[in-house]
Amino acid sequence: LSLEEALSCILPPITYSLDATSSTSSTETHGSLPKKVLLWEGFFDEVNRFRFDQQPKFERPKFNDEFNDVTNEEHVRIAVYVNICQVLNKLMGPHYKYSQRNTFAPGVPDFNAFYQAILILVIEIKRKHILKINNRQKFPDFYNNNKKAKTVIRQIYKYMTGNQLQYGILATYDSHWFIRRSDETPEVLYISETLSWQSTSPPVLKAYAYIALQAKDNLHSHNPLIIQMMNEKQYNYSFRPLSSSQSSSPENQPIIESQNFNNFNFADFEFKDILGVGQTGKTLRCKFHGELIALKSIDLYKNAIFLNKMLKEIEIYKDLADIQGKYIPKLVCYGYYEGGMSFVIGMTIVGTALSHHNITKQQKSKALEALKAIHEHGILHNDIREENILVNDNGDMCVIDFGMASRTDLKKKRKLFRREQLELSRLLNLYIM
Repeated sequence: LSLEEALSCILPPITYSLDATSSTSSTETHGSLPKKVLLWEGFFDEVNRFRFDQQPKFERPKFNDEFNDVTNEEHVRIAVYVNICQVLNKLMGPHYKYSQRNTFAPGVPDFNAFYQAILILVIEIKRKHILKINNRQKFPDFYNNNKKAKTVIRQIYKYMTGNQLQYGILATYDSHWFIRRSDETPEVLYISETLSWQSTSPPVLKAYAYIALQAKDNLHSHNPLIIQMMNEKQYNYSFRPLSSSQSSSPENQPIIESQNFNNFNFADFEFKDILGVGQTGKTLRCKFHGELIALKSIDLYKNAIFLNKMLKEIEIYKDLADIQGKYIPKLVCYGYYEGGMSFVIGMTIVGTALSHHNITKQQKSKALEALKAIHEHGILHNDIREENILVNDNGDMCVIDFGMASRTDLKKKRKLFRREQLELSRLLNLYIM
């Protein structure tokens, strides 16, 4: 088949199990909405007029047609990955790549499209029950009259603005919507008509491929805050609690009401790259007030269940205030990001993982001294491994990541503290020169 013919192949259907949840609830989201949501007119005509390569180079795409027992959103994501992302990767690779590779900003879209390692668009997947739009309805009308539609649009809008992208895709597998922000009006969102999985005019795969081409050539659209800063000609960093108008609305209610957390936004950080990815989220290298820091973030759309773990880590850092900057990183900032889209904790960057180093016996003693200082505060780390022991350029040793730490009575539980010291000692022995 030619590329044009391969992209014109129709997806197989997916079928929901009788036991599948039909709930229309989704995670509440926070932050600003686009100023306007308008119909992206003519997009399907553009796709239909465009012709991909006609040379016969490809086998017919191999789809998985056994998604006949879908029960939750994760099953829908898998179907999209297998029948759309993987197929497109074979047809458009190696330059174009659809994957779950992380982005260099807070937030975790379900899928991202890259062109030669450059992020070009984000893709968000929902169950069909969340976006129940009838065949005659345009998405802007649905958006104006449906709370869940607003919630979902706010989410993908934040992913697009957070990565300063023009293009995105929203899909349920059964239905697909293609989204654009122009650089001239970045607060206005244009959304296509609904494209069914079985459409032939245009086919789903061709629409995905076409928008990727457009995104590659028209990648950038400013975060609206950047426009605001340019208009104001200056911007002063500040710590902003959630405003009373935000917190009075149930939809914008902070998750932990008893604490007055800072509320940061895109303009507070200059994101550089990813330092690491863990169970709760990702850690980004970025600048904050001119200082290079490690910013741990969780996407509250996807991983709100881990928020309490991050809050506990903040409290542990406070308990260890007098050894911050010596044995552990300094706690620089923490709070909500973009009105509650994410929760972030910023810490000083104190070195690179033990696994990248050989160490001396003297450095081993320093690391054990650091852990002893933590223990003297009645804190068990509970996650001793290479990634959590860092070595800086001066050879100093530092302990990081207190997400699993616990307060424990040193006098009553001495055996636990000795066991953790022994655990660290054995780990360090593996790296002694």
